Amino acid sequence: MTMFHDVHLELLVDAYSLPQAERLAYIDLCIRYLGSISRAEIMAEFKVAQAAASKDLALYRELKPDNCSIDTATKRTVILADSYTPLIRIGVHTALNLIQYGFTRSELMQKRPMLPIDEVDPLYQPERLKEEQVAAVTRAIKGQCAIRCSYGSKSGDHRERILFPLALFVDRKNWYFRAYDRNEEQPQRSGFKNFKLSRLFDAHLDTTISPTLAEKTDREWDEEVTFIIEFKKNLPKETINEISREFSINGNVHSVTCRAALACYVKTNWKIDLVNDENNKWLYFDVLNAEALQDVQCLAPLFEQKNS
Repeated sequence: MTMFHDVHLELLVDAYSLPQAERLAYIDLCIRYLGSISRAEIMAEFKVAQAAASKDLALYRELKPDNCSIDTATKRTVILADSYTPLIRIGVHTALNLIQYGFTRSELMQKRPMLPIDEVDPLYQPERLKEEQVAAVTRAIKGQCAIRCSYGSKSGDHRERILFPLALFVDRKNWYFRAYDRNEEQPQRSGFKNFKLSRLFDAHLDTTISPTLAEKTDREWDEEVTFIIEFKKNLPKETINEISREFSINGNVHSVTCRAALACYVKTNWKIDLVNDENNKWLYFDVLNAEALQDVQCLAPLFEQKNS
């Protein structure tokens, strides 16, 4: 049997049928980034019979015997993290897109564009992500367990952290994750925080630690807040028209709704002035419902600056 390692999907298609190669790629993605896969998940994703899904898993184990084993208790095929090597070449950003939008083989195949398209700077990326760091986070989210890691914090706090990742989110092509930070040295500083994936170092799963109920109940992630905003009164008409086109909005007063945990990103992206400073020429909008936003944790320091 031909052995494959980190190959483009087309090479598997040459050896097997396109549908089966696609399913093998899906199995590899799930094992690598989610830590496990079940026969039922393959059946649901590709609308195939149980026998076909079983055959795919058996073939994957033949091709990559050191990648996974069967958990007899759950009947799931689980990763052998210490010996795993990729079957299919899947870039980190591609993997995150597949996790976000759903699996599609077109993301994995080398194709010519339908129109002339080029990149200004192909070496530029919004962030440099390392597969092993991202995979540790995604597996922890799926398995509801901890990671131990270091983090390049702007505050200079580079201690080893125990994090319980909850969810991923993306802002302007930069990937982040939401996690509970268990600070055993200073428990009062524990809490849910946002972390940028590109600043994560030395991350590895710790399945021996489970989150408490409080460490997996994130009120600000579950709740939504709404900014009610209007254009700043001193903005020139030409600037208002330009911003309206950029944001595809009409009128003077608008509302923007988001998760409370992500309110700081919305404030930055929309250039919202929380303190209604008429002398600030770099912000576009004043907020009309400041009182409703003062309890949002990530915005609280900005309101404190106003009151100090």
